[in-house]
Amino acid sequence: MSSTESETVYDRIAKLEDEVAELRSEVDFLKRALRNEIARYEVKMARKGNEISSIID
Repeated sequence: MSSTESETVYDRIAKLEDEVAELRSEVDFLKRALRNEIARYEVKMARKGNEISSIID
């Protein structure tokens, strides 16, 4: 294996690590959005007088 091939492998690994970090960030964003949606639904149901227990946390 030449040094050029090693650099490409390391470059690819670095690129994949960046992509994984971006995907984790997107997943965290979606989790927060879903959590907010669930919280709004729970508040809405509580205002209607329905007995609910929170599924958040």
